[in-house]
Parts: sequence; structure tokens; C-alpha cells
Amino acid sequence: MSDSEMLKAAKAEAQRLESELNELPLYKKLQSVRQLIALYEPAPDWRPLPIHPKPKFFGGSGNADKFMPRELTKTSQIEAAAVTYLAAKKARATSGELVLAMAEAGIEIGGKEPNKALSAYLSGMASLNNVREYGGYGLAEWGQNAGPDLLTKTGA
Repeated sequence: MSDSEMLKAAKAEAQRLESELNELPLYKKLQSVRQLIALYEPAPDWRPLPIHPKPKFFGGSGNADKFMPRELTKTSQIEAAAVTYLAAKKARATSGELVLAMAEAGIEIGGKEPNKALSAYLSGMASLNNVREYGGYGLAEWGQNAGPDLLTKTGA
């Protein structure tokens, strides 16, 4: 028997065995479990993203066609850094002060006037508000107050 005939016979036997197995309820159950596993198992080329990557730049040529998850966007990094800074400070801060906080966090704010560029980012964030009379940007949970130290026990 030649190699090609042997291969043909082996394939025919495998097909016959497969059809016999398909009739067994236990084999059908195994196939269902395998499908379930395949549904939840990541693709072989899937790799998780680093937890806190520090990209060199955002947007611009070279990155425009790449998908960027929400946690890697410049806006979300600015929001996280601002909330962290304000929560630690426990008081409102001006955009100029927050520009320095962004620099310490490794986030570059460009433009002729970085504090105005940062204000443009911050003004659209639901987690922050700006009350100039009390010193600038603060956490939205503080309401229209100067900071958490001046809130009453009821939070009003």
C-alpha cells in the first residue's frame, strides 16, 4: 500500500469514527463543552495590555489608525491624575497648579498656554467642577464648596 493510499484510508477511518462518535450523547456533550471553552478562551495571539503603560505620545501620525482603549487615552489619564491630586490635596486647585501636577504624573500638556489647554480637557469631565470663587477645580462630589474640609457632616 502506498503512502497516498494509506493516508486516504486513514482519513476515511477517521471520518467513520467521527460519525459514530457524533451519535453518542456523551460525545455531543463534550463538543458543547469545547465550544463553550472556545467562546471564553482568548485567541492565541491575544496579549493583555500593560497595567500602567506610559506612551511617548498620543494621536498624531502613526497612531491614528490604532485602537486605543479608554484607559490609555490622554483625557482619561488627565482625569485620573487630576482626581488623584485633588483628593490628596483635599482642596481646589487652579489649572496652573494642575498643569504642574500633570507634569509630575508624566502627562505632557502642550499648547502655547498649557493651563488653558488643560482647562479645555477638565471642563468636560463629570468628576470635576470649577468654582473660581473657591480656588478653581475640585471634585464634583464636593459640590460648589471649597473642598471636603468645609463640607458639613451631612455633606451639604
